[in-house]
Amino acid sequence: MDSPSQIYQSLRCQKCERRLKNPLELKCKHVICRDCLETVLRNHRTNARCSTCNQSFGDYQIENYSYLQPNHYISRLLSTFTDVNQCETCKQFTTVKQCSQCSNDQCDACYDKHVETHRQIKKQSNKNSDLPKEEIEILESMKSYLNEKEFEDFIQVARDYLDNAILKENQTIISSENYRSTTNMEKKSIWLEPEIYDWSKHEKLTEYDIINNKPERVQRLLRLDFIPRFYQIRMTRAGLIKKNSLICLQTGAGKTFIAGMVAKFLHILSLQKFNNTSASSATPSNGVGRFKAVFLVPIKALVAQQCTAFRKVFIDQPDSILKQIDAQVGERFKDLYQQFDIFFFTVQKFANFVEAKHADLTKFDLIIIDECHHCYDNHPINSLMRQYHRLRLSSCNIPQIIALTASVGTNKKDAFEHLVHLCANLDCFEVCAVERGAEEDEVRNSTNTPLSDTILTISKEEYDPIVLKLKNDVMKSIASRLAYDISIMDNQRLENFLIVEHQNACKRNDRDAIIGCDYLLKFYRFLLYYDDLPLEQCIKWLEEALQESMPSAPTTFDKFCQRKLEEFHEFAAIQVSFSAPVKAKLAKLVEMIVNLHTLNCRGLILVRTKFHAVALEEFLNKNPKLIERQISVGYLTGQGSAEDLSLPGGQQATVLNQFRKGTKNLLVATDVAQEGLDVAECSYVIRYEFVSNEIGTVQSRGRARAAQSKCFLITEALSVNYQRELENRQKEEEMKEAINDWRERGPNEFRMLVLKEQNELFKDILKNDTQQTTSKLSQSNQDTAKEIRCRFCDTHLCKGSSLRLQGTTVICVDPAFELLVKPPKTVAEKFVCPNKTCHKELGGVILLPRYTPGYALQITSLKFLIGDEKTPRLFKKWSQYQGYIEPL
Repeated sequence: MDSPSQIYQSLRCQKCERRLKNPLELKCKHVICRDCLETVLRNHRTNARCSTCNQSFGDYQIENYSYLQPNHYISRLLSTFTDVNQCETCKQFTTVKQCSQCSNDQCDACYDKHVETHRQIKKQSNKNSDLPKEEIEILESMKSYLNEKEFEDFIQVARDYLDNAILKENQTIISSENYRSTTNMEKKSIWLEPEIYDWSKHEKLTEYDIINNKPERVQRLLRLDFIPRFYQIRMTRAGLIKKNSLICLQTGAGKTFIAGMVAKFLHILSLQKFNNTSASSATPSNGVGRFKAVFLVPIKALVAQQCTAFRKVFIDQPDSILKQIDAQVGERFKDLYQQFDIFFFTVQKFANFVEAKHADLTKFDLIIIDECHHCYDNHPINSLMRQYHRLRLSSCNIPQIIALTASVGTNKKDAFEHLVHLCANLDCFEVCAVERGAEEDEVRNSTNTPLSDTILTISKEEYDPIVLKLKNDVMKSIASRLAYDISIMDNQRLENFLIVEHQNACKRNDRDAIIGCDYLLKFYRFLLYYDDLPLEQCIKWLEEALQESMPSAPTTFDKFCQRKLEEFHEFAAIQVSFSAPVKAKLAKLVEMIVNLHTLNCRGLILVRTKFHAVALEEFLNKNPKLIERQISVGYLTGQGSAEDLSLPGGQQATVLNQFRKGTKNLLVATDVAQEGLDVAECSYVIRYEFVSNEIGTVQSRGRARAAQSKCFLITEALSVNYQRELENRQKEEEMKEAINDWRERGPNEFRMLVLKEQNELFKDILKNDTQQTTSKLSQSNQDTAKEIRCRFCDTHLCKGSSLRLQGTTVICVDPAFELLVKPPKTVAEKFVCPNKTCHKELGGVILLPRYTPGYALQITSLKFLIGDEKTPRLFKKWSQYQGYIEPL
């Protein structure tokens, strides 16, 4: 008869070493979890083998396992021994019981000790009440960044540190009852400062000590908080010898750590050199001469994340080395440069600092560029690299470049040609990618990749009374009054037609056409939203969008459009009262969330627009099925104004912390979360009618970081998004072929191709610089606009000579403008056209030096009469306006 331990072991999956879940008996008679088998088959393809006997799975099919017989004996054991699993503390496979506070499985030997940790944290919380208010606030703030277990560990580590740091109090207290006074004799500090590691005594390093050593040795040499992997060590080679390199590595495989190890090595060398120099010099150190680096990310939400990752590399005094730049520090950066060594910026902010002379590219030793696949055309990364190339052409000091990406992209051209173009822009002749064989296996075994990425198609709803009412009645009536035939236009053609007609109407001051096109464009936008979202939220958006520009004295045609809008509102209200069934697309989304969401997991839904994110968050938080399963939904959008549903950087950080902590366990986000977001517990990603380019397809898959995670795309059958996704998957294969092509061509041929591309790049830079110089000279000599009017009603606002440039913002300083428009004095308030039949927004109030209000003009609300031209000009942005604007 089998012993209990033997029975328990038969319930254990030999792959994941946890309790069997949906067990399948292999042809070799060993048993494995269904999900584990699927993971092995997907990740190892033809080389998949049984982890127990090493028998090949060569003829096994994926997802269809009907050819494998169920093991009824194991199934009966699982139903009998329901309390057998792996202990979360000692990792023994035995009988366990679940902790009532954190749901972790603990064996009898570990249970009491585990429960005691919860008691200790509660006791510590009670002790905190005796602490000063400031210290309590610090401890409470930590809870927003850490889950309960991490917070307990933090308290324990802090307690151990303080126990070791407190010295015997060298103090004598003399008390006198007669005088009722206490005299404190002079004393030394009872706190020990954290020990500063002496790098001058650290063993001397060369790049060969890193490249040619085992991971454990590299960890000690670089003083890391993790053991690097073999492929990570190999990929540091180019960086260690100060060569520019592009690191192409899948999400979760540790690109940031590779860049961090290079930065740490160079930092150690500079410290050893700096300490030796300081020891022989009486001059005090001020930070000059030390290693300086900047880590650039595309969005603000990633600044803190990447800085946190670097703390695992720089474990010695990270607070004096690493610095996040996520506030308007401006000229203060010059002081911060002296105090810290490695800075974390968004690309746009760093580019702004360089342009404003707050930061100097020549004073940095290393620039790390995250998500470097954006380095082409007019992206801020490429603009920054063009400045780098100008310095290089001028023989100035230039920093080393390490570029990071999980997917190089294609940019609608040949994938290999794009790789060459990207490397030319980044000045990288070295490409670091995983080598075939052992390194591929190491990456597969050490990182979690989604089990599947499935396209779920939904049939298009042919008959919808809301759509028919709006298109065939309301929109058709307004269009016919303007002599437009929109009945045969598809969505894309209709949008283009209305945009062009609106612009032409503004130029010729056709008020009816301006008003009608504005209504039709908003109705068109409503139809796009309603295709994906609940009717209630879409109606609310339409009301708010039209109310914003509602004039106080409407024209006759405006009143007609308002009546048609009211008719539609009444019709929609009736439809809402009927409690019409939820759209099939939304029902499928809810069904997938309910099926996929498990205890302690996280889910991510990626959507196309900010309104999609806000509307879905509201809809899902009200859904009874999600409420029953305790699924709490948050939303994440990019930065901008609150009016366009953007989130400030601080709120972005709060939402991400809630998601990581689990306070919000489902996140609806725009593409701001598609790249770079790391949440280890994220078990599923659903793209809801959102398909960008091939990079987006790869990057969204990388957000599913948990083991056995899955990805899905929900879209209409045979839609534009469906076709685009198929194209993206084909381009993904082309990107893989580009890396293979790079391997086959070898480093010498690739270098020659990049050099050839760079020669064309340099010619283009010199040509553009010459054109810009000529343009600036002509602009300074060119007359400004003779007159500036409201784009929508032709009301005179000011002259071009009254415009002033404050940074990148254009303001009007004409006192007559203030008297005419009567703008509010409160910062961030909007001001509108004084014409009561128009009432369109013209701009917002900003704060100028000496705390005086300034009136920032919105160029999309203006038209310009220039010179003797009779037809006014329209511009999308101020950079297109060629008239001279005097600086403020």
